[in-house]
Amino acid sequence: MDDLIYNYCALYEAIFSSEGILPDAILRKYGLLNLTDKQLRRLEAMEMKRLHDEKMTLNEIGKLFNMSDSGVYRRIKKVEEVEE
Repeated sequence: MDDLIYNYCALYEAIFSSEGILPDAILRKYGLLNLTDKQLRRLEAMEMKRLHDEKMTLNEIGKLFNMSDSGVYRRIKKVEEVEE
């Protein structure tokens, strides 16, 4: 497939995907961004923290990311520990 087609597919998916999917994950899926699994999890955790800071509940965030609220809590705590 031509590289331009990958760009259009990624753009289409980013526009019409749910809020829980990060654009970075979509770009990684199409090979347009090189991220390791660890880096992607870190980005997701940072996004979870941002949503929580904006007063979203752990349960709501968990539904966006297909995780339990306790899993979301643990990821947010890891991000906060690194920031300190």
